[in-house]
Order: sequence, then C-alpha cells, then structure tokens
Amino acid sequence: MHRSSYNKMKRFKQDYLNPDDKLKILDIGSFDKNGDYNYGLILNEKRWTYHGLDLKEGNNVDIVVKDPYNWKEIKDKTYDVVVSGQAFEHIEFFWLTLEQINRILKPGGLFCLIVPSSGPVHRNPYDCYRFNEDGMKAMAKYINFEVLKAGTDFDAHTWQDSYLVAKKPESGKNLEGRMNALENKLNLIMSKLDIK
Repeated sequence: MHRSSYNKMKRFKQDYLNPDDKLKILDIGSFDKNGDYNYGLILNEKRWTYHGLDLKEGNNVDIVVKDPYNWKEIKDKTYDVVVSGQAFEHIEFFWLTLEQINRILKPGGLFCLIVPSSGPVHRNPYDCYRFNEDGMKAMAKYINFEVLKAGTDFDAHTWQDSYLVAKKPESGKNLEGRMNALENKLNLIMSKLDIK
C-alpha cells in the first residue's frame, strides 16, 4: 500500500466514523506483506471490531475466503463499514465483489474504496484495471449505494488515487433503485448468454 492510500483512509475515518460508535469493520484485500502499513493500524478504536479479509493467510488477515466471489464465511448484513484500498485493480470480476459487499453490509452501512487511476503494472497475481471518478460512481450505482463522495486526485504522485465513499440504503427504502439494480444485473447476465 502506498502513503496516499493510507492517508485517504485516515481522512475517511476522521470525516465519516465516530470512535464512540460500536462498529464492525471489514477490510477487503487486507494482507500486509511487511506487517507495518495497513488499515488495521488506522481502524483500531476501542469500540470497533476490525477484520481483514483476503484470499490467503498472513499478516493483518482474519478471514480467508475460499471463493473470491462468494464469501460463504460471512453472514448477510454483518458489517457496519466495509473498506478496501489498492485491491480492486487486482480483482478480475470486481462487480461480483461489489455484490458480496452489498450482501454483507448492514442497511445504512458505509463503503470506502480507494484504487489507482494510474501507475505501473503490479500483478498480485493480476493487474486488471485503473479507475476514475465516473468508474467509482458507476460501482456505487451498480449496487444501488448513495455516493457521498467520489473523485480522483490528479496530483504529482504515481498512482493518482480514485476514491469512493458510499452508503447502502436503509432497509425498505428506494425500491425503484433496487429494481433498477436488479434489471441491470439481469441485462448483464443475458448479454453474457447472448440472449436478446
């Protein structure tokens, strides 16, 4: 993880999370090779429970999922906050990961995503994507989350991070949006099957 991503997560914590609230937080792609630079160091308030999720055991990993697109290890509506930094560019089918986030996040929960919009290839084991502000908004739209903040930092550093802070709708709200999201998913499936 690079410093700009780390600093953005600090900012998310400061702007959106209350240390007095009791929160369950999940960090997707949490493995920290060196053991000294991860979101677990930031999201460590007394009343918070932090879990790191990854595909392999290691430092800062609490939950290892067998299937990256079907997290049977986690029950529906378990977490108040889901974060991920510098992982989505390595996920081949990130929209399936978004569906898992939608499933495990509680209604009204927050999602914070930080990804590169540029930078060199760095496979782990894949390096599939770079994202911009519109891509971040499209991800929130795909799972019918409200965008609270999205953008891309076009400054001097190599990665020029894009970021998204989004909120899952409260239960029972925004039925039309949920129907649209389902229709989008159905259209995607039909296009893959080449059904007209």
